[in-house]
Amino acid sequence: MNSSQKFLDEIEGKNIDFLIGAGASSEYISTLSIGERGNEHSIEDLLTDYNSQENAQAFLKLLFFDSSVKRGLISTDNIPEEAKNTLESYKKLIENMLILSRHNGFERPKRTNVFTTNYDTFFEAAFDDIALDHPLAVFNDGSRGFFTREVSYENYYFNVTHSGSIDTFRREIPSVNLYKLHGSLSWSKRELKDKEIITSSLENKLLMEITKESDSCCNTLGLGRETKINSKEDIQNYLKLIDKNSNLKQNLQEFESMYSKLLIVSPTKRKFQETVLQKQYYQLLREFENELQKANTVLICFGFSFKDEHILELLKRSISNPSLQIFVIPYSESDIEYINSVLKGYTEVTFLKSPKGELGNFSVLNKFLEGVYDIEIR
Repeated sequence: MNSSQKFLDEIEGKNIDFLIGAGASSEYISTLSIGERGNEHSIEDLLTDYNSQENAQAFLKLLFFDSSVKRGLISTDNIPEEAKNTLESYKKLIENMLILSRHNGFERPKRTNVFTTNYDTFFEAAFDDIALDHPLAVFNDGSRGFFTREVSYENYYFNVTHSGSIDTFRREIPSVNLYKLHGSLSWSKRELKDKEIITSSLENKLLMEITKESDSCCNTLGLGRETKINSKEDIQNYLKLIDKNSNLKQNLQEFESMYSKLLIVSPTKRKFQETVLQKQYYQLLREFENELQKANTVLICFGFSFKDEHILELLKRSISNPSLQIFVIPYSESDIEYINSVLKGYTEVTFLKSPKGELGNFSVLNKFLEGVYDIEIR
């Protein structure tokens, strides 16, 4: 028996949760960082460093939107060619989740929870595609309704059973709950019956308007997909160009104003401009904390940097649950060192990688869930 099969035996029948970060979508959507790997500055680091400079804040958000946000509204009806491999990886992951949940006995819900910090809609697109082949499976993204789909943390507490056409039996069917901790590009704010609600739709007119404003600013600055920004000196050079162009300053301000209306948690120190998003954010974090405190819980992390301060704090507090097991597919050896350093003394983490030394690869995650080859457990 190989070690990945032992891993599957270890987690079978337990409460299985996934924490999925930006690395999962990085083949199609880049994550903005400046500098060399292992010593790079993240977008959150940069926004903190330039906290008091308005032009710098707007410029950095422009870079972030252009590289990491605007292409994230994915649907199966119009999937870009370069996004197909990533979508297939998500679909394979969900297939594996369904297989794992079907192995649960009658005493445990056949439910898998996915907590993600990603704004993109790869999971939703994958759900939509897979549902055609899995009629006896439920995919719940926290939205409810028909023409108006309201998103709420109250929409997760369901177990679904199938009874057949003449009610001769009842059996629980597998379900996957999707918790979008940092919001989504499919979310919009709407006034309905004297209250503000979040609705979900693949038609986000605000995103299209922001994209036009973003493209205009990028064209003026000479920024394109092939442009490389490797240091803070490069950023300073662009800021000098902005200082000399009053029209560009105004366009950047208009972009930033529109960008702030998106229902996503920007990579800053958690400053909210939308009250409705703030409420949703903290409720979903509470759900994540509750999951970490359940008996016999397994948390599988992929593509997550462990640099989100609130999520990291919840992981540290999970030390009170002696039965919690955390497994991580690391991106690099330096990630292993970093994760060990921030969680040292709080909770233990098991790292998994392929015998070929592959790290941070979506296929590694899916292969160890399938138990198909010998995985190195460290």
